[in-house]
Amino acid sequence: MWRKSYPWPYLRRDTRFLKIFLDDFMRDAIKYTENTRRKTITATDVIYALKCQGCTIIHYVDLVGLYVFKLLF
Repeated sequence: MWRKSYPWPYLRRDTRFLKIFLDDFMRDAIKYTENTRRKTITATDVIYALKCQGCTIIHYVDLVGLYVFKLLF
């Protein structure tokens, strides 16, 4: 059964992890954007930044014809 409350120590740990991950990810994406002398972050910049963080994106088309993206850590 699903619990409605999330224990405080786990919440602090998870938010800290998420903040560090997003800070590093955004820094890498901005580096790729600045390197190409653009002002807009593209999807390619995001993919390269995620690869730099050690994540991979798997995409495929499901039965309905929609694109599905999965992020693997």
